[in-house]
Amino acid sequence: MNINRFIFTIEDCLNTLSRFSVASSFVEYCDLRTVIGLDRQDRERRPWLNSPYIAATKRGEYLSVFEVSGAFREMDEASDQTGPGSLESLITSMSDSLNTAYKNSGHKISCVFERDPEMGKEEIEDMVAPQKRSLANTGIQLQDVVDEKVTTLSPWLVRERCWLAIWSGPDLISNSDRTAHDELVRRLAERVPKARFAQSPWQWTLSALKIRHEAFLDNVEQALRHSSDGLILRLLDIHEVGREIRRQTERYSTPRNWQPHLPEDAQPAGYRWTDDESVLHAPSLHLQLFNTQVTTQGNLVQAGGLWHGMVSITLPPQNLQTFNELVRAVPRAVPWRIRMDLMPGGMKALNLKKTLLTYSSFISAVRPMYESVMTLAAMDEKEPVCIMTIMASTWGKTREICARNQAILKSAIEGWGVCGTTTTFGDPRRAWVNTILAASGGSGPVPLYPPLSHAISLFPLNRAGSVWRGKGNLMLHTEDGSAFEVGLASSQQNKHTELAPGDPGLGKSVLINTLSEIQISSAQKNLPFIAYIDKGYSAQGLVQLIRDSLPPERKDEAVGIILSNDPEYTRNLFDVMYGAKKPITPEKNFMSSVLCALCVDTGTGQPCNPGDTRQIINQLIELAFKEYGENNPRLYRASTEELVDSALQDSGLYEKHDAAWWARSTWFEVRDMLHNAGYIMAAQRAHYQAMPQLPEVSSMLGHTSLRDVFGTVQRDGSNELLLDYIRRALEQGHNDYPMISGYTRFMINPETRVIAVDLNNVAGDKTPAGRLKTGIMYLLAGQIAGGDFTLPQYRDEVLKQLPREYHEIALKRINQLDQEVKTKVYDELHNARGIDFIWENLDTQEREQRKFAIRTVLSTQYLRDYPESVLKSANTLWLIRYKPEDIPVLRDNFNVPEFMLKRFLKMPEGPAPDGSGVPVLGVFRVKSGTLARILKFTVGPLELWALNSSPKDSALRKTLTNKLGSVRARKILAENFPRGSATSLIEHRAGQHNSDNVIEDLASELIRKQGYNL
Repeated sequence: MNINRFIFTIEDCLNTLSRFSVASSFVEYCDLRTVIGLDRQDRERRPWLNSPYIAATKRGEYLSVFEVSGAFREMDEASDQTGPGSLESLITSMSDSLNTAYKNSGHKISCVFERDPEMGKEEIEDMVAPQKRSLANTGIQLQDVVDEKVTTLSPWLVRERCWLAIWSGPDLISNSDRTAHDELVRRLAERVPKARFAQSPWQWTLSALKIRHEAFLDNVEQALRHSSDGLILRLLDIHEVGREIRRQTERYSTPRNWQPHLPEDAQPAGYRWTDDESVLHAPSLHLQLFNTQVTTQGNLVQAGGLWHGMVSITLPPQNLQTFNELVRAVPRAVPWRIRMDLMPGGMKALNLKKTLLTYSSFISAVRPMYESVMTLAAMDEKEPVCIMTIMASTWGKTREICARNQAILKSAIEGWGVCGTTTTFGDPRRAWVNTILAASGGSGPVPLYPPLSHAISLFPLNRAGSVWRGKGNLMLHTEDGSAFEVGLASSQQNKHTELAPGDPGLGKSVLINTLSEIQISSAQKNLPFIAYIDKGYSAQGLVQLIRDSLPPERKDEAVGIILSNDPEYTRNLFDVMYGAKKPITPEKNFMSSVLCALCVDTGTGQPCNPGDTRQIINQLIELAFKEYGENNPRLYRASTEELVDSALQDSGLYEKHDAAWWARSTWFEVRDMLHNAGYIMAAQRAHYQAMPQLPEVSSMLGHTSLRDVFGTVQRDGSNELLLDYIRRALEQGHNDYPMISGYTRFMINPETRVIAVDLNNVAGDKTPAGRLKTGIMYLLAGQIAGGDFTLPQYRDEVLKQLPREYHEIALKRINQLDQEVKTKVYDELHNARGIDFIWENLDTQEREQRKFAIRTVLSTQYLRDYPESVLKSANTLWLIRYKPEDIPVLRDNFNVPEFMLKRFLKMPEGPAPDGSGVPVLGVFRVKSGTLARILKFTVGPLELWALNSSPKDSALRKTLTNKLGSVRARKILAENFPRGSATSLIEHRAGQHNSDNVIEDLASELIRKQGYNL
């Protein structure tokens, strides 16, 4: 008899028996029965869990499930790379951790991976749902922009999920423990009321098995996390596991909030039948999870309105390939799920075959099999050989679609390292169940026998992971369509400092504006506080979008300011909080920073004698406010402020005092009188008049207290006295910066929450002196737009400084600021490159503002524009482009893999031709590690038109908005110019037509084109 044929016959019989075994009722295909409740130790170790996380099967096995969000960073998949950050290092670490457990039977790991393109739309809809509710609460008309996110992103998104099911069987405990447990269950069964269809946790609670199960869970979790360098995991409770199982069986009919009833949350339902108490308890899990109607036709299964086709791997990959290769091989439009079951005991299962082959190894036809088995036996001495089954399934709404998808999936799997597959099953229902998450402890029909590390290498270990899944407000996607959520200013990060370098024209400003627009859409009750400092009008489009979306009475909540160095925009450097006579700490720090900046030597980028200069400036500020706030406050003079004079007359306050009193009254007294009378705007003007000015402050450098200490100190490298140099620098500043040298004329409505300050008309040139001027303007604009963001942290100091009658106004502002995250955006910062003092101030602000709930965005053209201190401090990077010489900085400071950095540089710049978006390398330092991925940032035409800041496009948008309203105007522009710009057409017509107003003519043409559709 041919021994080869004999062995194959035995194998075929076993496979056929497994493949063609059929259960009578579909509900019996589910092995889950009940749960093991949380004990005190569970609540201490996992306080975030409110429900049990261990399920029990009909065979007494314990089951827990991890949701695997993906890897922190993309890992190098090259087989020759074994160092940190490589996929091979994670496989080795996981194999070493599981080695001991897989030398003995009892545990099992099941990895389930699913991609569903049709559910991609649901991903983005779920994310924007809170934004839609927020817009309804805040009254901002941005619904069209939010709705467009769904239509724009849906074609590119795929719902991707991965789970790791962990099984622990009764074989893990001793016979004596099992016997004692069985005896206890028998005694309890005699006393417990009969409940045939209910869950009975007492029947399966076994402390010895629970201890071993939890130990294995911890082992797997630590191995996969790989010291925050591996995967992002989350332990699911059984409510979530049950919901996912039910969704996989009834994909479109399972409510989103459905969950199985567990013993702790079930309520009596139905009528008691004879002596059975089932209605008083939660139904058995398998009755809740597998209650759908399932039919078969050939090898296909019909359930829940879908057809399902299965593919089983009968021959493992001959050339090991990573799981990402399989994902790339399956077309994005095909939905599919794959389940890989990994069990110990491979050589034990091969013992019979090994014995038979040993006695027949002299037969040439059998010799290769003998050598293969002996090779596995030798490997088993160092690394356990496992039993593995791999089952995959796909689905479609019709049988034809399902059959097509099955053929595509089968072809892709067969090309995954050259695999053998089958689509023939004696019991298709069993085959389908074996692809579903954790429903059955059984495995696929065809066992494979790989070494542990080879089996692990097939797992989806290198998929993109996000810690914000289900909690983000910005939707990005990977190159293969996997949804990637980001939460702006979330608690997942210790601080919120973001860097956004990028060459001009690649979409950097649109990205930054989009981030701000998302924060506005995500606000709960009011517009968020946003201070945007820009050069080049990029932010004006965002402000106009917000103003267009607000009712007339609220338009002052968002303002765009284009600074000009003239009296109309004068903002006194020495203004303090309304009602106060001297500055609080952050105000004094700002004054000191600007005065020191005026003393900067452009050759070094630092003030002369930095330490001495800082001391002199600080004392100078104190002297000035003591002089003008206490010793000699400025006297009120009529006709100085028309608004103040009118308020005094209208309120009747002027008649209450005689001319002699008014001749010696101070602006502080006038301010307080008007404030108490309710004339707040006039009181604010009086307050401005009471403050010292730059020329007056510089004149105080001759004060004896300064001369006595610093009178002989000379400027470094010069014989000039330092006090004389500082006086000269401040007087020069008075001449160069008239907008900070007089009384404040420029007032901002206290209700304003979004302020964009543009520096285009006040910035300096590219010389060192010009860059210093630009840097000073950035400091000033930051104070104008967001100088009060830190007030909540100085609450006690504010109340101490202010008279009691001013507390109400101050506390109102403090409470507003204290309730939400504030945002400061500094764009085009390369204009201040080389002025270290300015960057040091920004860096100091950023570090201190971490504890003030302030999100800071620093944007420039090149990564090298940022000082090293800023690079080390940042915890978010939005990289649209960088230079090859920047790779060491990104690799060393942000732990971004070098192979990923090089791959990103090879990608085309700017928006992809297919409309999938702009490539962005996102780096996010979170509490649990560092995320780094190449992502796609996709924006639709409506949003592009809303955020477009080019002069011609803005003029066209404004013209249409005035005629049709902002929502309709954006829609017309998006329909006619889906690329987000009409500049080329406007310029072409300007050169070809003899029209006096091309933009007005184009707007009229677009309106006429709409006809009756307006």
